[in-house]
Amino acid sequence: MIRRSLVLVPLAAAAAGAIAAMLRLPPGWAAAIGAILGLLAAVGLSLVSDRRLEEVATRIRRFARGEPVVQEEVRGSRAWRRLVGELAEVGQTLQQRYDAVARERARVEHLLDSMPTAILLFDAVGLTYANPAAQQMFGVRRRQMRSPLQVLGVEALANAVVEARETGQGVSVEVQRGDRHLTAQTTIADHDVVALVVTDVTDSRRLEAIRRDFVTNASHELRTPVAGMQALADSLGVAIDRDPVRARSMVVRLQIEATRLGKLARELLDLARLEEDAAAERRRVDLAEIVRAQAERILPLAQSRDVKVSVHADAPAPLVALPGDVRLIVANLLENAVRYNRPGGHVDVTVERTASHAILEVEDDGLGIADADRDRIFERFYRVDRARSRAGGGTGLGLSIVRHATERHGGQVSVQSVLGEGSTFRVVLPVEGTRADPR
Repeated sequence: MIRRSLVLVPLAAAAAGAIAAMLRLPPGWAAAIGAILGLLAAVGLSLVSDRRLEEVATRIRRFARGEPVVQEEVRGSRAWRRLVGELAEVGQTLQQRYDAVARERARVEHLLDSMPTAILLFDAVGLTYANPAAQQMFGVRRRQMRSPLQVLGVEALANAVVEARETGQGVSVEVQRGDRHLTAQTTIADHDVVALVVTDVTDSRRLEAIRRDFVTNASHELRTPVAGMQALADSLGVAIDRDPVRARSMVVRLQIEATRLGKLARELLDLARLEEDAAAERRRVDLAEIVRAQAERILPLAQSRDVKVSVHADAPAPLVALPGDVRLIVANLLENAVRYNRPGGHVDVTVERTASHAILEVEDDGLGIADADRDRIFERFYRVDRARSRAGGGTGLGLSIVRHATERHGGQVSVQSVLGEGSTFRVVLPVEGTRADPR
């Protein structure tokens, strides 16, 4: 551009001289005309230069915004075309790097989106990212310009984010949010960006508590008959020679305790098998046939307690299931109905078959269940009346086995009861393994 300006100076002077000679103007006019022509040429060059510089600035702004590089025809000097070409190469390089960063960001976000753990990113302004698990847990959008406390709603979690940003170190906290128990870990993901990973451990803590209670209860239930058997065995050794009559009564009691211990061990094994939910081969069985067989098996116990059992299962009720599980459901419901009945009581067993479900109802007019106990009777080792249950030979596992066996088949079990009037247990099992839909 400077060289062009130097070339234009003599050209403007020559043109001014030619114009003055043609018009026969005084010599001073030639200098004036030359100055005017030079000024006009300089202004023109300046305008061209400004326009081209604005083009350069526009290209740079496009590069900065990450817009695609557009190949355009370039006019002008070789130096100008070279400058524009170099800028185009820089733009293409930046575009490639920008695309690579965008692909990597999308890949990372896809990975984080698929994780079941809640993950949130905070910068100095607010929430910059929340994966779907975090959106569901905290009720937020993917990105929001809100403070950690506004997003998380728990002061301890918000303080952990602030502390991590201020100290540059990770922070671990455990908090209670509503009825959920959460553990959280913060870390510095990038300069001034804090990552918060939140895990809902409510269910795992509840399972841990259930397992602890199970071990405690199982130990207690096993210790009681074992201690009784040990005491009876010690006494039997002394009485067998001195008091044969008493020794015979001890043998009977020893048999009772041994039977109770064996039953408890079997039910513990049944419950463990059901909770494992291991794959097993299912086949077509007849619920009505199983009910009739179990009613026959329970008849001696019912007669000893003066309880009448009536079975209404004349029509076949086929379904695809594990025969052992169905027998456990029927046997435990029948045994409970007989054991917790009153002398002269009745137990009515009904089997129905619809297009999609097999339905079992066991109704008794026995002791009934209080409202406060109704929601807990399917828990392991839960007894409405511990003393009466233990005296009657109950282990507190029967209804828990019924629930697990029913749910293992995609079914549902429910109970209606009035204290002092009796109870009705209803089991709905899908005939082809579909989810039960009790009417």
